[in-house]
Amino acid sequence: MSGWRHTFSAISLVGGLLFSSVLAQPLAAASELTLSQVLTPTERLVNLADGHYQFCTEPPPDDWRDGDGVCLNVWKRENWLEGYYGYPHSSRFVCLRGQVLGEQLQGEGMVISWSAHPWTDIPQTPFTWDDEGRLMLGEGRIAQEEGVKEGEEQTRWIVFQTAQLNLESLYRYPSVQMNSPDLLCNWPVQ
Repeated sequence: MSGWRHTFSAISLVGGLLFSSVLAQPLAAASELTLSQVLTPTERLVNLADGHYQFCTEPPPDDWRDGDGVCLNVWKRENWLEGYYGYPHSSRFVCLRGQVLGEQLQGEGMVISWSAHPWTDIPQTPFTWDDEGRLMLGEGRIAQEEGVKEGEEQTRWIVFQTAQLNLESLYRYPSVQMNSPDLLCNWPVQ
């Protein structure tokens, strides 16, 4: 009987090793695939090739949303960025353009004020725009107005001469999900 148990144990051991190695290969491949598709925090945005990118403070959601957390949707050309930073599926965003210096975007920002999203006070001193504390804006001024007559819908383009966005630890999305900056950010001619 001990020979039978020894043979059975050996067969069980070999079978178990084969079974686990067959399972381990797809699991290892799946984890490699997941790791290559799941976005890692950006280290140096300035080193990426020119192109259109989306970065968010949270990894890509597994649902219908275009992004999670606060997102940056930009066109990059050398060390110049142009796009917007804001909360997906909301009217809360700031158009940005400027240079990447280290882990910061430094340049200018713009918001559009209308009746559904009014800016009554235009701050001159620097203030934090987002709940995460990444975007600082300052030196605001009205660059363009429409509907200034009484009874008309008033729209203002408010440009902030100072904009600084912290780019550290953002997740790079594999593809751009949000609307193109060209659709949302029409900078006034200065």
